[in-house]
Amino acid sequence: MTPFTRRARQGLLRLILSLVGLAASALLLPAREFHVAPDGHDSAAGTAQAPWRTWARAIEAVRESRRTMPAEAVTLLFHGGEYPAESVMLDASLSGSPTAPVVFAAADGQTPVFAGSVRLRDWRPLRDPPPQLPADVASRIVVCNVAAAGVADYGDPTALGLRPELFRDGQAQVLARWPDLGFTHAGKARGATPVGPNWANFTGTVEGVFEYADLRHERWARETDPRLGGYWFWDWAEEFLKLARLEPGPRLIYTEPRHQYGYRDASRYFGLNLLCELDRPGEWYLDRSAGLLYWYPDTLLQPATEVTLTTFTAPYVVTLDGCSFVTLRGLTFRECRGSGILVRGGSDCRIEACRLQRFGRDGIHIEGGFRHGITGSWLEHLGCSGIRLAGGDRRTLTPAAHFIEHTVVSSFSLFKRTYEPAVHVSGCGFRIAHNFFTRSSSSALRLDGNDILVEYNRVSHVVEESDDQGGVDCWYDPSFQGITIRYNHWSDIVGGTHAGAAAVRLDDMISGVTVHGNVFARCGARMFGAVQINGGKANVVENNLFLNCPAAVSFTMPWTEEKWFTQLDGPVIRQKLYQDVDIRAEPYSSRYAVLRHLREDINVNTVRHNLVIGAEELLRHAGTRQIVHDNRQLPATDLPLAALCEPAFLRSHGLTEAIPLAAMGPQRNPWMRP
Repeated sequence: MTPFTRRARQGLLRLILSLVGLAASALLLPAREFHVAPDGHDSAAGTAQAPWRTWARAIEAVRESRRTMPAEAVTLLFHGGEYPAESVMLDASLSGSPTAPVVFAAADGQTPVFAGSVRLRDWRPLRDPPPQLPADVASRIVVCNVAAAGVADYGDPTALGLRPELFRDGQAQVLARWPDLGFTHAGKARGATPVGPNWANFTGTVEGVFEYADLRHERWARETDPRLGGYWFWDWAEEFLKLARLEPGPRLIYTEPRHQYGYRDASRYFGLNLLCELDRPGEWYLDRSAGLLYWYPDTLLQPATEVTLTTFTAPYVVTLDGCSFVTLRGLTFRECRGSGILVRGGSDCRIEACRLQRFGRDGIHIEGGFRHGITGSWLEHLGCSGIRLAGGDRRTLTPAAHFIEHTVVSSFSLFKRTYEPAVHVSGCGFRIAHNFFTRSSSSALRLDGNDILVEYNRVSHVVEESDDQGGVDCWYDPSFQGITIRYNHWSDIVGGTHAGAAAVRLDDMISGVTVHGNVFARCGARMFGAVQINGGKANVVENNLFLNCPAAVSFTMPWTEEKWFTQLDGPVIRQKLYQDVDIRAEPYSSRYAVLRHLREDINVNTVRHNLVIGAEELLRHAGTRQIVHDNRQLPATDLPLAALCEPAFLRSHGLTEAIPLAAMGPQRNPWMRP
């Protein structure tokens, strides 16, 4: 072969450099910028100096840019200020590409806010108190004509997506209720049909008739639309009902509609939407017949006080339908009756550094598609759940590859008090990492599916009101496999009323889950330890640190073979194992060894190489079949948690791997205070 001449080598070098330059330029394609501002005008040029005003005008320009110059990235910048919330629909025609994404973002250093509420300004002292209002507080009540303020839809006091909320400077006010905090308790349930036997031996009736104990209830008979909220039979199934009628003689309350599980003796409940209970600072009531809002402010109103009532009722503020390579960045959405953002289908969309605050329903839904992600965002004060992810194909184990990272979800499940977690995933292939979930009546995570990785998160102060639940919950489908819960910090999960609360709860036949390298601090209550397993097998709890928990791992009294086989062979579980998916076929038959032996070694789980400090016991209700070895127990200590997680300390007490405490929780979230 003829060797290269110097000129040839130089020519080849120039060609290589040229190709490298072309490759680099492909990654840094020119970008078009458009601008929107609250004081802009849609007839303007759409520049920083002459911005547009509406989403509609900006979307029109983005769509045209994608049509005519598809190789060019597009960024739409929203300048600071408040915009009225509207239903924004982004469809596939707005999609970007890997090298030319489409970005809807906050302008540098600015905070655009999309608000679904109206500011109430015309507050006046109450001059003519209605008869239901307590006379001793009438002088403290102020009133606003919300019809005159432009509110046309008064909604419903307890209907999801329709329920208005009142805020003072971003702080939620309380729809007038009694008791002011917590619950009162019913007497006996007095329906005609007894509820059948149950594992807890609770007694009650099917029909919604029960005794009330406090004569204060009789004030409610004058109300126009009284509601009741409560846990009517099980403390994991709350519901809002109408007070149909009240009988003072026998002290009976009748409700409608009927609660699905019936009514337990001594159930806990409260009354709300009661003008006669408007007696505490922060409470309010909306008279829908007159269009008047009554409010008991906690302090005098100042000119700068911002009082807002949610009015926006669309299901979502922003919908990405079939979009790919579209990013929402640095945007704030707040105070709507419904949910925030829906991503449906498409691929590779991102919600980055966004805030969703004070929503009546949920924060973000991702339905289908592939590789969508939420990162560095902040969600707080949500009537229902924070984020719902669904996608992938469980039959073929095709992953959705959706992820949530460096995100905070705080104060969720505020209205719908159970089964509305910070994150609910369903399908196949998800990663939940470096997040912080806190403050909820119920669970922080619900896992329904396969190949789910939950790692490096912090979870605290959840399951504060409901019962028989965990910080993470997963239940009643043995085909849920490939779930790993590792390197998370769980703390202060100590609720529960009868069964209890756990940090990790694997319920009703959940099997094959790995719980590895976690910190559990002050988790577990009543019957439950920090990790609670009910009827599952082949779960592995290893290399964890348990600190001041009543028990490290608890088990529901071991299932008998008869119970296990009855469930396996029953119609519900057979549907899950052989019709929803087919565990006998590929890829299940080779991917998950546990499923090849479902009829063997029931109640056998492994607990090993854990360090348990300050616990009453290592295991609770373990039975005799668990595999337990190389765990260490120490008395309570005053050493700080960071010292307990030092690699040398952990190794000296039997853990085989370090616990990365500093890596747990958000590492990159612009909304977190230093």
